[in-house]
Amino acid sequence: MIAIIGGGPAGIALATALDRLGLNYELFEARELGATWRAAPPDLRVLSPWWTNVLSFGDVLRGNPFRKPHAGEYLDHLLRIAKRLRGTIHENNEVLGIEEDGNGNWNVRTAHGISPGYSSVAMATGYFFSPSWPSPPLIEDGSVRILHASEISDYAQLEQLRSGDRPVVVVGRRVTAGQLMLELHDRGIPCALSLRSPIEFRRHGFIASIRETVYFFWEELQARLRPGIKRPSYPVMDGGRNRGLVESGKVEVWPTLKRIENGEIVLDDGRRAHAAAVIMATGYRALLDLLPRPVTRNGFDVPLNSRFEVQSLPGVYLLGFDNLYDHRSRYLRGIRFDAARLAKVLAARRTPAD
Repeated sequence: MIAIIGGGPAGIALATALDRLGLNYELFEARELGATWRAAPPDLRVLSPWWTNVLSFGDVLRGNPFRKPHAGEYLDHLLRIAKRLRGTIHENNEVLGIEEDGNGNWNVRTAHGISPGYSSVAMATGYFFSPSWPSPPLIEDGSVRILHASEISDYAQLEQLRSGDRPVVVVGRRVTAGQLMLELHDRGIPCALSLRSPIEFRRHGFIASIRETVYFFWEELQARLRPGIKRPSYPVMDGGRNRGLVESGKVEVWPTLKRIENGEIVLDDGRRAHAAAVIMATGYRALLDLLPRPVTRNGFDVPLNSRFEVQSLPGVYLLGFDNLYDHRSRYLRGIRFDAARLAKVLAARRTPAD
């Protein structure tokens, strides 16, 4: 029997792949299936085209295959796939840890008790519920509200941050920061960006859109011709309106926040300013706190692994983390291929109980 921890895209994709191979599994999800996409603002857009991300070939032509779907639409896709799963699904059953049983198997300790005897455990826990905060932490006295971008499940929540002409300060320079900046601007809420290093913008315009369309076909071909390519995978901020707002000065660019005191933000260059709130668009870290002991991590902050298996924890596998197989492994378009690869690995080592 195989345990899958996490019921987001990675967990659902792996379960689907195991169904195809006739392998038994139990899937544990602390919330509801698709929790990551339930928590995302429903009008947030996926970064790559529909055809690159679907988990079922039959859904490729469900609408324009080149569109970038909203989060709500992708959630509907996940849930349609999940309804067809044949394994045992445990929703609202948080996993508290995994433990070796001394016989080469693993026990899964949950909020509802211990489930014993798994030959393999697949960690599909992702990133979203493990927000990354600045290090060292910002010195602050609580006089200005600070929240992480992961706490925003609907952009309408931004209205709660409005405070006259005081800006909402977004800390970050990548995709999420750009999305927040646009949403704030469109609502007429003043916004400023706080940066440690300059912004790099994606190309924008008709030619850029054609290049991007071609890129995803080229990426797919490259992945087949040169399997296992690893490289930095973090996307930069969108160009177009984002770039225009920054370069026109409609969105101010501030240096690093040094501290917050008495309702004022003190910047790294010594300036002081009032702010309505601070949103940390500072990314996420791999959610792997369930591992039974510390493990050595590689340059992508992922445990050292071989064919998805954690090197120091035989029988424990990873899915949906950065550069596991190639540079796409943390993204939807990579997860669907990695899930099939991992399923084959698990099939090769299955025991009679599986």
